[in-house]
Amino acid sequence: MKTKLLPILLGLLLIMNGVLIFLLIKKPHENRRPNPNRTFLTEQLQFSKNQKEEFRSLDKTHRGFMQEIDREIRQEKDELFSSYSDKNINPEKNIIKIGTLEAKKEAEIHRFFSAVRKLCKEDQVDMFDKIIKQALKGGERRQPNDGRMPPPRDGKGHPPR
Repeated sequence: MKTKLLPILLGLLLIMNGVLIFLLIKKPHENRRPNPNRTFLTEQLQFSKNQKEEFRSLDKTHRGFMQEIDREIRQEKDELFSSYSDKNINPEKNIIKIGTLEAKKEAEIHRFFSAVRKLCKEDQVDMFDKIIKQALKGGERRQPNDGRMPPPRDGKGHPPR
């Protein structure tokens, strides 16, 4: 019995090693599809080909700025939360810098959407404004991943205890 089981186990181990090597080399989990949210505005506003190209250029620049600001915020937060053991570090400096960076981030978001709005033709501006207003309100209520409904936003309902 042991002699028949040994080749089967050896074969399974070889297959598992092959799969693991494939996952390490190919890294299929890193092959992400393009973010569908990137095309949401262009589809909803029915941008022309030229408008789409200008939008992509604006979006690429915007993402670069946002990634840089996010990197700086992470750096400041890392410094802030590692300062517990060092009495010589003033956390207020980091907190003020984080606040300034968050304001810079909001200004960049406003600049980006202002530029996108300028891309719109007259008939697209109203739709753009509606999309932005809906986004500011939080959009549609969606079910969380676990299938439960979120609590009502009007504050009248409470979750069970």
